[in-house]
Amino acid sequence: MRSPARIGLIVLALAITVVGMGAVGMALLPAAVTEPVVKPVTQSVELLTGDDKPETITVDFDEQPAALGISNYPRIQLGAMRYTTDSSLIDRASGLLKGKTFKRWYGYASYRAKANDMVGGCRSSIELNTANGAKLCDVSYDPGYEGNEGPGIYILDGDVAYVMEGNQTELNDFMGQCIQDAYEQTCLPDPQNARDSGSARTWLFEDEMPWNAESGSTGSASK
Repeated sequence: MRSPARIGLIVLALAITVVGMGAVGMALLPAAVTEPVVKPVTQSVELLTGDDKPETITVDFDEQPAALGISNYPRIQLGAMRYTTDSSLIDRASGLLKGKTFKRWYGYASYRAKANDMVGGCRSSIELNTANGAKLCDVSYDPGYEGNEGPGIYILDGDVAYVMEGNQTELNDFMGQCIQDAYEQTCLPDPQNARDSGSARTWLFEDEMPWNAESGSTGSASK
């Protein structure tokens, strides 16, 4: 009959063998099975870029605007602007923009990453310029923002987006009317015929603006 001490040593040896086999078995399992359940949290890209930018910005300019510019895709050619020197429209735009506050939107980078996979869309911009064409302010509108946790009117400063605080309806309606008028005056029946029609136009092509005419730029009707 075996002594209790001998039996104890045999049991201990068996236990060590089982534990060792278990460790070897875990080492042979695929990584997906053995990785920790809790994964490390990666910091949002918005927090890693532009950390020196302010939380809010306010539209302000001292110089009197001399021109108002608008763009729109798809109604006006991609990348093209239309301008007016109409003082009533310039004053209206100035009143709607000056003093308005825009707050930083940390969801911008994520939204753009998703939007890059989409086809089409609609984008607009409105800007106020000096007599020599320098921008006093430049504000954009993207209706896709409204369905993605962000208002539609924004200012882009590098990789950082600032969205307009408060009610955006009045500025959005004004932009829409300007775009419609510019479309009818400079795009119908087509840009070249609109340019050559000889009829008085409130909205002008880029090369018809004083700062381009003075520099000798001829521009193009289809940019």
